[in-house]
Amino acid sequence: MDAFFIVRVAAVIVIALIYMLFDLFNRRNVPSVFAYATIGLGTVFTIFYLNITTIAVSAAIAIVIGALGYLVYRAGQLGGADVIEFAAISLILPIQPVPYLSSIFQFNLPFIISTFIATGVVALAMIPLYYLPLASSTAKKGLWGCVKRSDIMKGAILAAAYLAFLVFLAFGTPASTIGLILVLVVMLSSIVTMTFEKPITDSMVEYIKVDKLEEGDMIALNLMSVKEIREMKRKVKGFDRLATMKIINEMKGKRISKRLPVYRKAMPLALPIFIGIILSLLFGNLLLLII
Repeated sequence: MDAFFIVRVAAVIVIALIYMLFDLFNRRNVPSVFAYATIGLGTVFTIFYLNITTIAVSAAIAIVIGALGYLVYRAGQLGGADVIEFAAISLILPIQPVPYLSSIFQFNLPFIISTFIATGVVALAMIPLYYLPLASSTAKKGLWGCVKRSDIMKGAILAAAYLAFLVFLAFGTPASTIGLILVLVVMLSSIVTMTFEKPITDSMVEYIKVDKLEEGDMIALNLMSVKEIREMKRKVKGFDRLATMKIINEMKGKRISKRLPVYRKAMPLALPIFIGIILSLLFGNLLLLII
């Protein structure tokens, strides 16, 4: 195996590990210097391919990831550091390598696609494990006291859909055992998350004053009424899910006293990203294990 390729894999793992440690132990704050340094390092790794075609492909993937990630960030669905981490990883390892524990051909797909999919699976599996204990400790009525009949119905419908899909995979396609287990994990996590959506959402949120808002905070608009959102948009131009410095300063200038629901207790995404990278290196694109 190419020694420089091993260095690339090691660099991806180390960078993802450091992002995870910052996310876990530094109040989810990744220093800008470190984040941009990883982009610089990724650029150096890309140049060292010494092949104009490979360099162009690597740069194109990173640009697409950065652009799409920025749109998702502006929509308040992803942290800025997470976007930079994805871009840096795609620069260092643009194409999915041969998995260490799987012989399935990877079709030369971008490695970052495998990372996205694995991160999503891990995050979905972790949501009940991470949030239900928090929700249980804060819910005054208990977990089941927060669940409505409609929530149970939605969970039941989702369970029926997943069971039909599992039957199809088991008897209609050559899905691997690992693939079936993955679908089962996603199914159970999705059903639990759907059923306990309200207490889980409440456990992510902290109601804080405007002067405590930080740039990049994500406001839980789903916990605000239509009237409240309309009123805020009337007072503050551009008010939306993502708290930018412009919006924060405008709210401070207009002395907005209302406490806003902010996702301050959200699960650190860098943890699922790190696990997703390891899974992608070991097994490749997880979708290929299913289909």
